[in-house]
Amino acid sequence: MNGRAPLYLTAIAAAIMAAAVLILQPYSVRSPWDAYSAPVRRYLRAALAGDTAALARQSVDNRSVAWALAAARHQPDSMALWARKAVAWAGIRHADTADVFVAPPASDCNMVIRFVGPARHSRIEQATAKCLAP
Repeated sequence: MNGRAPLYLTAIAAAIMAAAVLILQPYSVRSPWDAYSAPVRRYLRAALAGDTAALARQSVDNRSVAWALAAARHQPDSMALWARKAVAWAGIRHADTADVFVAPPASDCNMVIRFVGPARHSRIEQATAKCLAP
């Protein structure tokens, strides 16, 4: 064996390790709040469409339905942006209730939505956003 074999084996091992890190990305973590992004966007799209039945299915009571419809009626362009790009980025949990902070990327305005129930089956109890106030 010549002196190059250990060098080649080391290079091959390093390449395999680098590929594994790129493929597996062991340090990437999904936000626990990400589960709320799709329901928020569905809620806002239903408001833009004026779909009260869809809003009622996603909401606990009529207050969140009325808020969403009024916000969509008064600021349809802003609501359309939020409906396409809103991302849940933080929140606070209290038993079966979660107050979730939502915003489109690069926005200085946050929407706070209160969900009741587990994330997959939660319903909206309250929604507020100063920049989308009706």
